[in-house]
Parts: sequence; C-alpha cells; structure tokens
Amino acid sequence: MAAGFGLSAQDLLRGILGSPHGVKVTNTPATGLELFLSPSAQVVLARFSGLPRLPVLLPNLAAPHSRLVDDEVRRAAWYGPCGAWVGACPPCTARAWRPGQGVLVYPGAAGHVCRRHRRWLLAHTERPASIPLQTLPEVLAAHRRHAALVRAHPRAEQVVSLAAAVVWSWQVQGWNFERVWQDRARRLTAATGCTSAAVVPHALLTYPETIVIARLLGDPRWQQRLRAATTTTGTAAAATMLLKEIGRRVDRPWLADWLAACTRIGSREAARTDPLQRWLLKSADGANGDALWSVHQSAARPTGYSNRARFLTDRRSRFVVEEAKAASLTGGWEPWAAPRAVPDDAMPVTVLADTARLCRLGDVGGVQ
Repeated sequence: MAAGFGLSAQDLLRGILGSPHGVKVTNTPATGLELFLSPSAQVVLARFSGLPRLPVLLPNLAAPHSRLVDDEVRRAAWYGPCGAWVGACPPCTARAWRPGQGVLVYPGAAGHVCRRHRRWLLAHTERPASIPLQTLPEVLAAHRRHAALVRAHPRAEQVVSLAAAVVWSWQVQGWNFERVWQDRARRLTAATGCTSAAVVPHALLTYPETIVIARLLGDPRWQQRLRAATTTTGTAAAATMLLKEIGRRVDRPWLADWLAACTRIGSREAARTDPLQRWLLKSADGANGDALWSVHQSAARPTGYSNRARFLTDRRSRFVVEEAKAASLTGGWEPWAAPRAVPDDAMPVTVLADTARLCRLGDVGGVQ
C-alpha cells in the first residue's frame, strides 16, 4: 500500500491511523523486522484496506506484543518477529517481489519447502533465496512424509525436534563421515556453491533421517510394541530392537552395533542425557504429552548455526559462518519444537504472513 501511494510505510500508517487520541509509530522497516499493531490500530487498518478478514489472512499482523500498550492511542511498531522466517517461493509470489523488498513468510511446522518448484526456502530480506532440490529427491520425499506427520500427529513439531536431537547426537560422534551424508553433502555443495564445511551444519543435510526417526517415534503402534518388549525382555532388548529398526529405515544396517559401541565407551552423563535412551525409558513408563517429547537441554540440537559449526567442522567457525551467511544458510526453518525469536540485530523485513495462507497453494509447504 505504501508503494502505491508513494509514501514511506511510517507516513502511510500515521495517515491511516489518524485519531483524536493520537498515533504513535515506533521504529521503521529498516530497523525492525515485523509490523505489530495495537488492537485499535488493527481494526482501523483492516477497515482502510477493505479487508475485514485482514487479521485472518495475515495472522501475525494481529499478534499482540508486550511492548505495545493497549489504550486509546493507536500504536504501530516494527519489532523482531516471533519465529523463524523464510523468503516465499519466488515463482509462487513473483508479482509481490520488489527490488530490495522481499516477500517473507513464517514457514510454520513444514512450510520450508515448495514442492511444486522443488526449492528449500532460505532467509534473505532483499532477494529470493532457496536451494534447488532437483538433485536431492530424498529431501522432497522426506518433506512429503513430514507434511503427512504434521497433519496426523498433534505434537508433530515436538516429535521432529526430538528426532533432530537424536540425529545431532550421531553427528557429533563423527557420523558425518559416513557415505550417505558425504554423498548428500557433495550434492548440496554443488547446489549452493558453498564448501562442505558450510553446508554440513545446515538442517537440510540430515533432514531425511530426522523425518524417518520422527515418523517411527511418533507411531503409536511402535510405542506400544516397545513398551511390550520392555516389559517382557527388558529395556536393553527393546533398545536393540528400536536401533535395528532405525538402521533398517535409514539404510544403515550397521547403526545398532555402532551406537551400542558408542554407548559402552561414552560417559555416564552422555548416556543419561541421550535423547533416544531417555525417550525409550519414558515411553516404557507410559509417559505422554510434553513429558514424552522433552529433550534434555545439553542434548538438544543447537539453535544457532555458529554453535553447530563449531562442533562439526575443523575449519575456523568464523570463516565457515561468514561463507554460510553469504549464501543465506544461517537462518530460516529449523526443526524446533516452538517458535524462537529472531535476534534483534537480524536483517529488516516486511510484514510476514503464513506460507499457506499467502500462497494459497496446497503444494507450497505441503500443509494447509
């Protein structure tokens, strides 16, 4: 709307929100990441735009913010968004992209892949950024299964977060040198133009294995089977059965023996916080809800790219992070159980929307 009137976003808002009780506009699109409105300002903007359902179409526009006082003054402010964001698929939203002004969306649980155009969406504010997946068919297949899990399981995000912690525990034990990940890393470096060190910490590298494990752990039939095995043959036998099934599903038949050896030579603390072992014990005890899917803080997959890079590369992490940042690999969707705020010093962005609501395409993100 601001571009159509030839005004800055702040001046347009002041004009729209004009009130005898006063208008207060804080920050700018250049200093904040997302526009937040007070309740009275939301009503006025929806009426002005001719879209009474504007808060429904752009649900985050109606999100409350603790720093906006709800009084007679109509208030608007640009602050950091409430979760990870990505640039919308360019072919899906080409008409909305403007020079230096991107179309940015919240990917939600599984909206980080456009299956129609085969892209993994990345976070960049000024230009389209994505990873082509034509040479990574296993990632597209995993996303289809991920979308089905989101539709079927009420705690899908927590399940995926736990599965990501399980895979992370394998990465830090040196599993990143095995053939499947090495081959995927080579294809990913070719698709991004980055070095292997820069792509290894990215969520895409281990995404197929993460979704395989999430579907297995989230399957009620397997949970019941493991509880029965624990009761009849003991926890160790149930753990072996689970590891063999995981190895079969991820096409690593050696996995059960390898993990058993790592457990024998590892510390007691590592065994106590191991996400898979903890989940198995809690499942055997009949835990459910948040208790079943919680991850010990020390075992969780690090939320920051730089923290993961320090664990996974022999190069100086500062140079790896700089290379990854240039390729937009340090932000975007991550397998987290809950939204996390973008740092205050992150890049500016226009108002964000929900991926599926914005594009209205069933195969953008795969989730409605």
